[in-house]
Amino acid sequence: MVKSNIQEMNIESAINFFNKLKQKLDEHSSSELEVFNTAFQKNQWFTLDEIHRMLNAISNRYLDPNSLKAWLSQYNLTPISKIKTIAIISAGNIPLVSFQDLLCVLVCGYKAQVKLSEKDTVLYHWIKDLIQDCDPSIASRIEFTERIHDYDAVIATGSDLAANHFKHYFQKKPNIIRGHRNSIAILNGDETEFDFIELGKDIFYYYGLGCRNVSKIYVPFNYDFSPLLKTLDSHFSYVRNHTKFQNNYDFQLAISLINPVHFLQGETILFIENEQLGSPLATIHFEYYIDEVDLKHKIDEHANKLQCIVSNKNLDFIPVNPFGTSQLPGLLDYPDNIDIMNFLISLQQEYVD
Repeated sequence: MVKSNIQEMNIESAINFFNKLKQKLDEHSSSELEVFNTAFQKNQWFTLDEIHRMLNAISNRYLDPNSLKAWLSQYNLTPISKIKTIAIISAGNIPLVSFQDLLCVLVCGYKAQVKLSEKDTVLYHWIKDLIQDCDPSIASRIEFTERIHDYDAVIATGSDLAANHFKHYFQKKPNIIRGHRNSIAILNGDETEFDFIELGKDIFYYYGLGCRNVSKIYVPFNYDFSPLLKTLDSHFSYVRNHTKFQNNYDFQLAISLINPVHFLQGETILFIENEQLGSPLATIHFEYYIDEVDLKHKIDEHANKLQCIVSNKNLDFIPVNPFGTSQLPGLLDYPDNIDIMNFLISLQQEYVD
């Protein structure tokens, strides 16, 4: 029986490996300016601050020893008789967006054949170099390729159009196919300035390009937007210094002035009344609700397209996260609520003795 490097270890040994990777990541993330500048040149949304934001999240949320121990203890990682190859098709909207997929594949003892987005190649090669320093045998199970081949299962992330193509193309292989999703915030009129600052993180981190970024807010009738806009303009003015973000803001403002739409203008963001879930970059859609029953009805209409919901108030009908946490997923916060580990472990079943 062939056993993977990770699965030959017990949980503690596996945690030791990832803790070593965490230490490497923390050690080098403050000194790799050349690497990060190269990543920025390839994708100017990947500013130094946003790269560090993701690296800190990976280190603290995915590679934390206590979190890893709690996570791994929930799965039955038995020795495998065949090391399968998992194709990962990665998006490039935010830095290292498919790191969790890669982590899960390595934990399960499989090979990861990764087709990177051309917008995010530099950081993944850098991460692989760190893994190589920690354990060359684990690094050997990571292949970056222009064209996937000889694979056993697929994890693919892309736009809705790409996802429809993936579903057809990979229909004969075990797969996880992710399209585009959005996140929402629910306000009730009792928010504090601190709440607004935390909500601003959900809106502006990674310049709003991720599925976990808030693209729409629900507010009660007669909601006063002034304190929210004032706080966002005060605490997130840095987005105005990003040329691409500012160009999007200017374009959306021009469109809003021409079209008969109800909108509120801040210096950093435009709030546009619109029932659609997804909003253009540099804008947030908003919609009024009457009461919790009405709110539930509105959210239910979009249930299959929601990634995350943030609020300062718990709701009886759907789980919510606190403001400021949408871009801080943990190991169990799987995209689209599809358990990657269960999917990967299920691939072993036909090979279990």
